[in-house]
Amino acid sequence: MRTLVALVILLTSGVGSGTTLTGQDNPTGPNLTSPDTPFLIHNIRPAQEVTLGAGVKVGILDHSFEVASHPELYAGRKEFRVGARVVGESRETYRGYWTALTLHEVAPGAEIYALDLPAPDGRSDAEAMARALAWAVENGLDVVTYCGGDLSPEDREILDPAVEKAVRAGVVVVFAGYAHPSNLLPGSFGPVRAEDGRAPDLNIFSYDCTAVIADEIVAFMDVDDDVIRRRRPFLSRSSVAPVAAGFVALVRSVDPEATPGEIKNLLMESSRPLEHKGRVEPRVPDVFEAIKSVSGMGAGRPD
Repeated sequence: MRTLVALVILLTSGVGSGTTLTGQDNPTGPNLTSPDTPFLIHNIRPAQEVTLGAGVKVGILDHSFEVASHPELYAGRKEFRVGARVVGESRETYRGYWTALTLHEVAPGAEIYALDLPAPDGRSDAEAMARALAWAVENGLDVVTYCGGDLSPEDREILDPAVEKAVRAGVVVVFAGYAHPSNLLPGSFGPVRAEDGRAPDLNIFSYDCTAVIADEIVAFMDVDDDVIRRRRPFLSRSSVAPVAAGFVALVRSVDPEATPGEIKNLLMESSRPLEHKGRVEPRVPDVFEAIKSVSGMGAGRPD
């Protein structure tokens, strides 16, 4: 049986079951929320005392990863093309880069793979996403995450079989805005937006990446880069998918044999209702509780 070491229980105020959080603003405005806020709410720091996600491979489906400028952030990069369309880095978005930074804050030991999709032309490129999922299976990735946007019924016809195959192969799929039952569906705090009648599996604080990577954002605002200073492309960039994918990476690093279904159920069962701004968020994950419980999942398995 796998032995968990360094289980340090931190007593954090304001994050217990039924606790009311006060004075917290959703960080989509000009002021940055403290990066400690989501770490306290989801009990991430004590989980990181146990594991940083080492040995887990996480793929991010997106574009504009800034790989050339920040190679230390990535374990690899793979481009996916459809026909003559090509992948392009766009310094006006930094979409993949912000997602990778957020994931790295949650699971700093995980290996991050930039799965480059063609820059969007108004809709998701489901065929490229399906090819990326097939590549993830072939190359032993543990988690694949996506937070690009809603998927049309036509996209679903292409993507659903690829997701089902990936999950059967052991890949945990964490896509925002994707209602497939095999997907670990993350949602933000606030009014529930049911996807095809399905509520999120996990409620993640918060909707904006600036809550997690505030220090990096401040550093970027200090550099002489007119594009960043003018467009502030990081504001309102959803963090729910990379944060949830980071939780999966932490759990799987402790129990690599856990199936996608086991990990999904564990994170859901370790969640708790939490009141925020007068609204009860029904399933807020406590990743430290999940890490403590995962030892039971591995019972009876060989070391």
